[in-house]
Amino acid sequence: MAKKDVFKKTVFAVLGVCLAAILFFAGYFTYYLTMSREEKYLLWAAGMIADKYTVYDETTGRYKEYTAEELIKALVAGLPLDRYSAFYSEKEYADVVATSHGNQFGVGLTFSSASDEAVIFSVIGNSPAERAGIVAGGRITALEYGGEQREINGYSAFAAALSAVPANEPFDLYITYNGEPVRYELRRESFKESYVRYADSGTGYVFRAEGANEPTGTQAEEKRIAELAENTAYIAFSSFMYPAVGQFADALEFMFARGKSALVLDLRNNGGGYMDVLTEIASYFIPSGKRVNLVASAKPKRGAEEKFYTSADRYDARLKELVILANDGTASAAECLIGALQYYGMADGGNIVITKNADGRARTFGKGIMQTTYVSNWGGALKLTTAYVYQPDGETCIHGTGIGTAAENEIAPVAGKDAELLRAIEILKG
Repeated sequence: MAKKDVFKKTVFAVLGVCLAAILFFAGYFTYYLTMSREEKYLLWAAGMIADKYTVYDETTGRYKEYTAEELIKALVAGLPLDRYSAFYSEKEYADVVATSHGNQFGVGLTFSSASDEAVIFSVIGNSPAERAGIVAGGRITALEYGGEQREINGYSAFAAALSAVPANEPFDLYITYNGEPVRYELRRESFKESYVRYADSGTGYVFRAEGANEPTGTQAEEKRIAELAENTAYIAFSSFMYPAVGQFADALEFMFARGKSALVLDLRNNGGGYMDVLTEIASYFIPSGKRVNLVASAKPKRGAEEKFYTSADRYDARLKELVILANDGTASAAECLIGALQYYGMADGGNIVITKNADGRARTFGKGIMQTTYVSNWGGALKLTTAYVYQPDGETCIHGTGIGTAAENEIAPVAGKDAELLRAIEILKG
């Protein structure tokens, strides 16, 4: 009797395994049959390359084996995709997530992707570079470490020289401003990025993210702007990343606590960020009357239009006047914010000041497309351009054109002073 029970259990176990296998393969083949011809073709080609392609790798002494991540990177690099689409390996995507919450490593300098010049595009808030006093616009000419000075003739040379410096080790960076060389001592180190800087005529603060998800405002340095009127505050807002929401809220509350009612909002070189952060920031500027308002909409190639609304009624009537500063580095979500403020009557050519670029053009960047990141089951992720973004009227898309302003508010940069800010102060004085 016991042997029969064991036999029955064995039979049932085998049948269970077989049934599970049948269901698994049935599910796989059902999925395969629903794939398009292009998807099947791509799957076949990737499999053939991984299995059949033969090349000897002299560095390892073995035949080259391609990982899935290498194949995907090659595919993305070879396709005529726009520069905003990319594939991230598992580690790269983890770094992207960390950065979105303000966790950075390095010196905190950014450069334009349009050329290989080692000209500083912007300085990240609360970075070693900002604390050292480095500002945008300078050209890096040399890097000195361990008694050896390396000449820098472009961004690629700078990146190579910087990567050779160990973390937390001091080195000297030589930067030229208007023909005058300046030496700065720096270290490559971890830091929490600040996206918001506040100033008025009496004081200046940098608002920092103390935690990944719970940013708080803390006093950082004295950078007052003496030219501002007694009722006016200045807030520089650099990126629509997640810690920026709390930092911006803290800066506004600090502004009102100091009795300020006019604001210069500096969006110069704000390259955008996340749309849900945009809706949070827009909530502070658009009077909603206890209801939400449309900020932007995204129209994809296929599927339903996605709409982005203010997240809550956060508008404070103590804000009486607003002037916006922008330039050709103001892009994406920053342009969406300006577009929404224009639509709801909070901004127009009379209170938007835009820097003229080297070609005499005074318009924002003109990025009216949205990217979506798709995370795989294996940790890697694909970031793809998935929709065109429209202003609240549902018809205006500024992609490729940007946002302009009135002729009197198109301001050419002036060496040694912030001509755009001075123009904003004039506007507020009437």
